[in-house]
Amino acid sequence: MKKFMTLMLVAIAASVSSAMYAGSPINQSELPKAAQAFITKYFPKDQVKKAEKDNGRRGTEYEVDLVSGAEIDFMSDGQWKEVKAARGTAVPSEIIPSAIVKYVDTNFKGQTIVEISRKRGGYEVELSNGSELKLTEDAKPLPARKDRQGGRQGGRPSGK
Repeated sequence: MKKFMTLMLVAIAASVSSAMYAGSPINQSELPKAAQAFITKYFPKDQVKKAEKDNGRRGTEYEVDLVSGAEIDFMSDGQWKEVKAARGTAVPSEIIPSAIVKYVDTNFKGQTIVEISRKRGGYEVELSNGSELKLTEDAKPLPARKDRQGGRQGGRPSGK
């Protein structure tokens, strides 16, 4: 019986914990003004299908799904954190640092950027062929960082 009660308490704690970090549905008008302006400017023919507000360990963030299938994550100030293009389309090139656009055009002919996210020190980019690149704003390989366990992370452009 003690094992059953312990298991039940663990299950309840896990569900409460996951509920705390799950997003709460919101209206588009409740997004930060900068996020609303971003959607209007870069996805003018699209509509918001779903918007959520997440209050997590890193503060408030917003997740937006568009009718086209595009997905955008915003930070609390409304600046984009991650943009994933709808299937068969590319991320708007205007939001990508020009050096990265040029680097991809030069080194990955025929490929488009289908996902981009801001990372510490730079950007992580996914191309239409599945390749992932970790680059600084001026399109240099992102320096490798040590993770908390002492291993190495990322640093060079890599294939998926």
